[in-house]
Amino acid sequence: MSYMKIVWLQAALNNPIEKSKLLQQPQKLREIINDIPARQWLFEQVCQTDDPNRASQTKEFIMIMMKSSRLIWCGGGKISPDIYEEALSRTWEWFNKDICQAYNPEKGSFITWFNQKLKFRILDVIRDQEKDNKRRLHLPADEENSEWIYPPAPEPDRWHETIQEWLDLVQNHPQQFRNCRMQNHPDVNCQFLLIHILQLLRDSGDISWDVLAQKYGVEASALRRFCKLRCFPIFKQLLSK
Repeated sequence: MSYMKIVWLQAALNNPIEKSKLLQQPQKLREIINDIPARQWLFEQVCQTDDPNRASQTKEFIMIMMKSSRLIWCGGGKISPDIYEEALSRTWEWFNKDICQAYNPEKGSFITWFNQKLKFRILDVIRDQEKDNKRRLHLPADEENSEWIYPPAPEPDRWHETIQEWLDLVQNHPQQFRNCRMQNHPDVNCQFLLIHILQLLRDSGDISWDVLAQKYGVEASALRRFCKLRCFPIFKQLLSK
């Protein structure tokens, strides 16, 4: 039986039509997810191959397969949607980055591993929101508006050169931002948002959160918070590499 599941997976990865068919069969996906040899084979395609395109393709397929299986924990109706969506987004980021280092296919399914982390991420989001609310109570009225990016702005004599270098960096590393999306606004992702911010800084030397928020159809305060807590930290990590 395990052999057949691996045949299904090989066919899906090599043929878009077969992939579409498999993703429309939740029962088959659950059988694959619960089968140790099948998930071991998937793990090897991601983490033990010399072909980066194959690894990326397989990892993306695993993520789509997990979503299509309908096994991802949905919060039990007790978690507010904004907290759950934020935690879910963070968990996908973690999954995408740490699968090869942290996952063992012999000890549990991708779903079990993911759901455990998701529950911890929910607690993280709740704590972060509590800290942010407490900070806002003691924050001078204009302090948050004065913060635009981390680390500090470039030196004046290299402003345009540095901004362009940063733009190239963000544009050339889409995988860092792939699952970093604004809760309840999946069309707002960190890569496009940072590119827009950096282009404004390059062209005019300033940004308007109100203008950006209007473009994306969200509240300015929510957009600032998303950038500060999600996008800027990833950007800072890129700069430190």
